[in-house]
Amino acid sequence: MSARRRVAIVTGVGPGIGRSTAVALARDGCDVVVAARRAQYLDDVVAELRTLEVKALAVPTDTGDTTQCRRLVERAVDAFGAVDVVVSSAAKGAPNHTIMNADLDDWQQAWQVNVLGPLELCRAAVPEMRRAGAGAIVVVSALAVRAVNPGQGAYASTKAALTLAAQTLAREVGVDGIRVNVVVPGFVPGPTTEPMFARMAERAGTTPETVQQDIAAGTALRRLPAPDDVADAVVFLASERARSITGQTLDVNGGQWMAW
Repeated sequence: MSARRRVAIVTGVGPGIGRSTAVALARDGCDVVVAARRAQYLDDVVAELRTLEVKALAVPTDTGDTTQCRRLVERAVDAFGAVDVVVSSAAKGAPNHTIMNADLDDWQQAWQVNVLGPLELCRAAVPEMRRAGAGAIVVVSALAVRAVNPGQGAYASTKAALTLAAQTLAREVGVDGIRVNVVVPGFVPGPTTEPMFARMAERAGTTPETVQQDIAAGTALRRLPAPDDVADAVVFLASERARSITGQTLDVNGGQWMAW
């Protein structure tokens, strides 16, 4: 009897890192459950995944709703019988206000989507992984946890909290053979970073393209990471190739920020 394929859940499957990760996991041999708020985009990704000869399922999910996060895991188990990999890529930004001028309701919404939802997803998936005796969770963080800037307190604090929670979870579930790691992308050009580049360009009196070029010039590799670069790092950490790696953060930023 041939071994079954691993089953992976990927949240935040919009254009960019989420989609690239789902495709990379499928190419690595996983059946994939994709989740995001927009059902139409999910259907397009599922069609793409099925061309790679794996099973795929779209589950529209608001990760700010913990009930929907639990239901996502239930749907994966009902469809494929297991959950082996969870990639938490969904995120919500917040208005670029200083802490003194912020509306704390915006902070609360960001914490619900970026911290509490992903943790509930992990809590729902861990029992399935325990039954299998192994599993991998990969959390996608953000460069905001490395470079502290005014106005980014809401978003940065959620990503920092999720990073530490992931490391704590790694300590708690390692005995079950479950690994938990974090990927910290750099500035990945795409729809999610376009508003940020536009704000930076407006402040500098230049164009978003020039801003990107200037940031790239300041990296060790002289280029910004692409979504596929981040996806490859996620797939590595989710794979048996990273069997002795847990509780770690892997920066994928072209050498813009070097942590140690």
